[in-house]
Amino acid sequence: MITESTEEYLEAIYYLYERGKTATTTSVAKELKVAPASATQMLKKLAKQGYLKYVPYRGVTLTPKGEKIGKKVLRKHRVMEKFLSTLGLPKSRIHKDACALEHHIPDDLERAIYQRFEGERLRPPGAPSNVVPLTGLLDGQKGIVSFIGGGRATSQRLADLGLTPRTEITVVKSALFHGPLMVSVRGTTLAIGRGIAAKVFVGVK
Repeated sequence: MITESTEEYLEAIYYLYERGKTATTTSVAKELKVAPASATQMLKKLAKQGYLKYVPYRGVTLTPKGEKIGKKVLRKHRVMEKFLSTLGLPKSRIHKDACALEHHIPDDLERAIYQRFEGERLRPPGAPSNVVPLTGLLDGQKGIVSFIGGGRATSQRLADLGLTPRTEITVVKSALFHGPLMVSVRGTTLAIGRGIAAKVFVGVK
């Protein structure tokens, strides 16, 4: 059973990674607002559990197991922040409540919330409710291309990449609310800008 404290630490370390910063005891402690001594003790514990590699005075490196958890928790936090912001809650509450929810929301519920948010925001009028923009899929999710939005130039550009109706597509790396997506199409991995990915509508598998 992974504790909330473990998730918090792995999330903080992954967040530092994402910003291109070295995850040291000091930077992790600052991110989590804890004493450096407490951070050192916890990092050593997580190293013994196989979530990271800890070298005194050189910082920490997440193992694949630790990185997977840290990335997932951070993703859930961002989805919850976006969801809570649509409810009109004050900004002073959103981050705090998202921190609490990120540890308890099931994976399938997170996906449903994210897809509903992206679908309602981008789905053209009359499109089926089970069809969402490609940007609405998370890591590892698959879909079947239903239709392409935008003009002829967009459709041709995507067709040149192999993205045509009835084509299966798998998201390798999603981009929550910003940045390009990495997708697998016809055995090839592609990077697609978020703007054009939002014009690809898929039926979720």
